[in-house]
This record gives sequence, structure tokens and C-alpha cells, in this order.
Amino acid sequence: MIYYCKAGDQEFRLEVITDSTGNTTVKLPDGREWAVDFTRVIGNKHYSMLVDNKSHVVYMNTREGTDYQVSIDGQPYSISVETERQHRFASLTQASAIESGEIKIKAPMPGLVTIVGVKPGDQVEQGQRLIVLEAMKMENELKAPRQGVIKEILVSAGQTVEQNKALLILE
Repeated sequence: MIYYCKAGDQEFRLEVITDSTGNTTVKLPDGREWAVDFTRVIGNKHYSMLVDNKSHVVYMNTREGTDYQVSIDGQPYSISVETERQHRFASLTQASAIESGEIKIKAPMPGLVTIVGVKPGDQVEQGQRLIVLEAMKMENELKAPRQGVIKEILVSAGQTVEQNKALLILE
């Protein structure tokens, strides 16, 4: 599976491959690769990570959408991780943003609306989370393609929607 990661001012693409025996390899585009084992050891926040047989202690403090606050061997990091689908969708949303007028934010795929993070009249900034759509057990954050005001919300949390269903109107 492909992941797009950002830590500080560094951005990189990772390919995570798990073979039929359960062994996992992480590859970077420059050809570097590591054998990795990542196991939860205490609750939902503490993990043991082996990278090429070197042990690391990982504590995942918080998660908000695609953003994580983690500590690796006591060193804190703010990391953003997107799946290939999330990354492609985000780039399409940014590329298609228009400067003014109404924009109908539509469901990119069928799914379940889990969060409606805005209400009519709210002023939003470009990139702000508007709605979270769960599809195939993955959360997909739909973000504002530009700043504006929420004109109308057309769905509610808990509602199932089809692909291309209008979810809200931004003006």
C-alpha cells in the first residue's frame, strides 16, 4: 500500500508491502528499504517497532484525521499520513478549486457520513475539514477547496450517501 507522509518540512512517499508470510517491508522511492515489524504492546497508544531488527518504542499520543502526534524513542514528531486515495483526492480538490461562486462539495465515493464539522453560516478556510465520509472502513476527510461561507448542509451524520451526492454548498 502507498502512503504519503509529511513530517515538518519533509514530504515523502512510502510503499508498505506485506508478503504472504506476514513479513513487512517499507520502501522509499530512492530504493532504500527496511524490514519492519510494528506491534501494539499496551492499550491503543504504545507500540514496539523493529526496523531491520533494531527495536524502537513508539507512543502515539493523539490522532486527528490524517495528523498524528507520536514519540519514537522519546523524540516527539508531528506526522501527517495519507493513503494513496486520500492523497489523490486532496490534490484533485485543490486543483479544481475556484476563486468565487458556489461550490457543491460532493461525495467522491459511496459511504457513511460520520462527521459534519460545520454548520450553515460558518466561515471556513481553505483546507479546513468539512465532512468525514467513511468508505471501505477508511475515513476520508473532505476539506474546503477554498475559503468561504457554508451556505447549506445537505446531509447529516449517520446518513449513507451515494457517489456524487451533493453534501454541502460553499459560497
